[in-house]
Amino acid sequence: MRSFRDFMESALYDPERGYYCVREKAADFYTAPELHAAFGAVLADRLALLLERIAKTRPTGTLSLVEAGCGDGTLACQIARRLREKHPGLASRVSFVLIERVRKDLTTAVRRLTAFGLPVTAQTGVAQVPPFAGILYSNELLDALPVHLLSARDGRVLEVFVDDTGREICAPLSRPELAAPAAAMAASLQDGERHAVGLEAQAWLADAASRVEEGFILSIDYGKRFAPGTANPPRAFRRHAVETELTREPGARDLTASVDFEALIGAGAAAGLGLETYESLSKFLIEGGLLAWIEAAAGDDSASYRERAKLKTLIHPEGMGEVFKVLIQRKAT
Repeated sequence: MRSFRDFMESALYDPERGYYCVREKAADFYTAPELHAAFGAVLADRLALLLERIAKTRPTGTLSLVEAGCGDGTLACQIARRLREKHPGLASRVSFVLIERVRKDLTTAVRRLTAFGLPVTAQTGVAQVPPFAGILYSNELLDALPVHLLSARDGRVLEVFVDDTGREICAPLSRPELAAPAAAMAASLQDGERHAVGLEAQAWLADAASRVEEGFILSIDYGKRFAPGTANPPRAFRRHAVETELTREPGARDLTASVDFEALIGAGAAAGLGLETYESLSKFLIEGGLLAWIEAAAGDDSASYRERAKLKTLIHPEGMGEVFKVLIQRKAT
């Protein structure tokens, strides 16, 4: 019997059968850069503004752009293209670091990004990245980190474990760090209700902060600032539909939970990160100029209509616009 956290780790990242090792692109869900290249362009413009702030205190030398969870390099290529086209001065100082634990994706990402002529290095984990000045950014990484799962049973908050047959079993907590979240949920979690605790995401953020000498950590993901006592149930996605069965057919579906940005802000503060901004993806993209992309896609043909629909999905309240958030945290020297 293993914790749900360990089950989720294996179901997502097993090197032979894990979901992210066998995933068909866009089969179960779309990421924002897969939806439209405008996402990467707007993000690149914001990264450029942040890099310019760092450059004021570091007028010479390399500035790093570190993408954690880079996948096959789709977003990194969008950013590199925009920097070369619109911010050539900064691009001449930028060195990319790509982080991806799925090795075949990392190999593809490095090959694709190398074509832009910018320096590129690759790592399989954030702990391997040398200290740097610049920006570490991620898109839909934190929701893909394994979570511990709590459940209420007969007035007690226990942890969910998974046996060899895939059956869920509730038992005492496996880690002392779960005691505080369990106590916080004791009065509000209904019998049988489940609550995901993202210890992994908080630890990852602290590790990432230790690599940044000066700069920013920018995280884009779906979630919110959870109020104390608010349940955060995990979900499974398959063929663009939500499923409630989490332990059946490991590796066949995406397992995820909303990111608790309140916990991340707290973990960041403990690691020396100040809160720069926290906002919805729609606000971030609109202020970054996405409406100009929509206007440029004007036309009555079906191709123009499809392009506008994709762009609007990025900012629509029922699409990604309000469900996804953008958190920027700052580390000063």
